[in-house]
Amino acid sequence: MRHLIVLIICALTIVLGLANLAFARSGSTLSTGQALADAGDIKGAMRVFAALTRVQTESAEAHARLGGMQLLDRRYADAVRSFQRAVSLGDNGTRSFLGMGMAYLHMGQMGAARAAFVEARARGTRQPAQVDELITWIDTRDGVPTVPLR
Repeated sequence: MRHLIVLIICALTIVLGLANLAFARSGSTLSTGQALADAGDIKGAMRVFAALTRVQTESAEAHARLGGMQLLDRRYADAVRSFQRAVSLGDNGTRSFLGMGMAYLHMGQMGAARAAFVEARARGTRQPAQVDELITWIDTRDGVPTVPLR
């Protein structure tokens, strides 16, 4: 029984090592994805970040960047899921909430968009005035101001 356990551990180590080697050779890194995004290859960047999220399942950074590319590619529901995953993994900045807010806004889910923008503002966004404008626009979009959730 002990030999079987050792054999299984060795086999898993080899398989995981080969998978990591193949991943490293594929060039799928955050910097590769960002370079593709910077060059305007949104779909290419999205593929790289999606591959990263499958290999580095606990990477908040990979999920946040994937969400950004999905947002740019107008895959709003997918972007929301990616941003939510990034937040659940510890992305405690504002970018995931801003991205979520924009995706919800494009899907017409104003309440969820507003909540995401309020959270981004509470976390200290670098553009509080623009976030406040979005919140105000959501609050008055029907011509009827609502009570702010500040």
